[in-house]
Amino acid sequence: MQKLREEFAQAVREAIKKCHQFGFHPSRWEKMINEQHPVEVAIHFIVSGEFQDGFKHLVREGKEDFTMESLMLQPRFSPLFSSDHLDVARWRLRTVTREI
Repeated sequence: MQKLREEFAQAVREAIKKCHQFGFHPSRWEKMINEQHPVEVAIHFIVSGEFQDGFKHLVREGKEDFTMESLMLQPRFSPLFSSDHLDVARWRLRTVTREI
């Protein structure tokens, strides 16, 4: 499971790099993954109850593949999260898409 956690961390870092390449700078997200492992950051984001501005921005720009939620839902990473966390990630993507 540790190997999978590190692969997830690498995928998160790659998503952040892609954000920078298209001109979006997710400084809060970067700060958080420097302080905690990205798996824990992902859980924090989805259980927070709020739609972070960065999350909404990525979806608005058609970059939902760069979101923590999309990364969590990739079949290879889903074993890192509970079914409840994955359900919330799906709900967040569906809901924010309708709101913007």
